[in-house]
Amino acid sequence: MGANREKERLRAQLLEQRNSLTEAKYRDASEEIVARLQELPEIRNARTVHCYVSMNERREVDTHLLLRWLLASNKRVVVPVTIIEDMELEHVELQSIDSLEKNRWGVKEPNGGRNVEPKTLDLVIVPMVGGDLQCNRIGYGKGFYDRFLSRVDCPTIGLCFDECVVKEIPTESFDIPLSAIVTQQRIIRPG
Repeated sequence: MGANREKERLRAQLLEQRNSLTEAKYRDASEEIVARLQELPEIRNARTVHCYVSMNERREVDTHLLLRWLLASNKRVVVPVTIIEDMELEHVELQSIDSLEKNRWGVKEPNGGRNVEPKTLDLVIVPMVGGDLQCNRIGYGKGFYDRFLSRVDCPTIGLCFDECVVKEIPTESFDIPLSAIVTQQRIIRPG
């Protein structure tokens, strides 16, 4: 079976695993993941942090409290804006959580704001469906983050429930491993 077909099968399995988390488990695990992340030197030393805005109804690791903490810590916070027509992400400085509005796909994004160049980022917090012990990630399969991560030169940290970490994910030439994956139970680093 080719890497792409294997990834599709694994993606479906991991999404099912993630969606099966109870509300209490989802909340508790998200809080534990964020608390672990907040202790890492990568986030403590970063001045400009790019962080996804979680789609909690899809059971992505909840970043709403993290975004509030980053803003309260006087960090420059940048969030992605999806440009579907170009299959790209724009990166917009976030002033306030309250400025986020759902786009036509239900993803919360800032309504306006200053665009930020990827090369100015100190850290990128990455969404993921699942990951492996070599810090490879599996996303939703559209390649938005693969294209974005190919243009950054800073640490990249994925947030993932431990239940969605597998031994190995099949990779392709365009897949970019993360610097680390944070789960509610551990911090995974490559090597």
